[in-house]
Amino acid sequence: MEDIYIGGKKPKKGNSSSEDIYITPRARREQAYYEPPEEDDYYNEPEYPEDPYEPDDEEPEKPKTKAKKRKKGGKLKRKIKLLLVVVLLICGIGVGMVYGTFSSVNYNETGHGENVFLEESQLMQSAKVKNILLIGVDRRNANDASRSDTMLMVSVNTANRKIKLTSFMRDTYVYIPERQKSAKLNAACTWGGAQMVMDTIEYNFNIKIDHYVLVDFTMFEDIVNGLGGVEVEVSEKEAKYLRDRVHLKNIVAGENVHLNGKEALWYCRIRELDSDFMRTQRQRKVLTSIIDKAKSTNPIKLYELLGDIVALVETDMSPANLTGLAVNGLLRYLHYDIEQGRVPAEDTWVSKRINGQSVLSVDMGKNREYLEEFIYE
Repeated sequence: MEDIYIGGKKPKKGNSSSEDIYITPRARREQAYYEPPEEDDYYNEPEYPEDPYEPDDEEPEKPKTKAKKRKKGGKLKRKIKLLLVVVLLICGIGVGMVYGTFSSVNYNETGHGENVFLEESQLMQSAKVKNILLIGVDRRNANDASRSDTMLMVSVNTANRKIKLTSFMRDTYVYIPERQKSAKLNAACTWGGAQMVMDTIEYNFNIKIDHYVLVDFTMFEDIVNGLGGVEVEVSEKEAKYLRDRVHLKNIVAGENVHLNGKEALWYCRIRELDSDFMRTQRQRKVLTSIIDKAKSTNPIKLYELLGDIVALVETDMSPANLTGLAVNGLLRYLHYDIEQGRVPAEDTWVSKRINGQSVLSVDMGKNREYLEEFIYE
């Protein structure tokens, strides 16, 4: 079929005008663009594309959406919050029970007043160290005046995680400012109770005492028995003394001798056998053993023991302060290292007789230096 031209005559070769339009018949257009398949293609089966709607044998795993992830994350957070609430509730109940127990303590709110005999700025002190003076007395009734048989300062140093036990020898000859005269240190308790003991130690040794705890020997026995006894090293001389003089027939020598409350008390009170220096050393050994035994004792048993002895304690610490001390003691302080010391320190004293009494005349300056280095490092 001939080409049909619109707009005039058939254009001459090389003389095409943009205004002339020509139409090629359909048959010729198809022939122009059609390419016949090669001969081999007629005998090959055509390849059909896979049906996109036909499912595979295994359905692919659907990716987790952000919504589902957020939902699971939200559930986990709620579980954690619930667990924290339960833990805090249990801790709160436990702290409340301890506080309730300490409410029966003999809280002497006015038992530790300001030391009016020197400026507080003169005293060695640190925010990282708490000094608690443990005063042990031998008395039959709570209102009886008694000389302090034991004066042992427990220093809790949170900076280096240590507990320092410092014995103050009762025969140390010191100036008692309230009486304006010198005497043995243990006389201060008879004249003015715990307040005068603290004032006297602070005045002579320039060390700050934060709190005090006064106990009698009945309580000491109850503590040891409540813990199931303690283990201490007992020498041959000490064992023989306890058997012959105190009539404790079951005491034997050894490195880890088990002592009940009565036996431990008499072991601490041995004096005639050697000296007061050895007596205070025995006291520190037993106190260290008590702390070690408490570390391995069930907390519930410790709580029961606390309820048995707390009414026998006199202290200037409120029930709230005691609760905080007990909680920190259980969680932290029981894991601290323990070191022992004494005043007067080695080579800082001489034995003298003053007014018919055998006393320890001490170098105050050297002992102040010793306390500063030992307790505050």
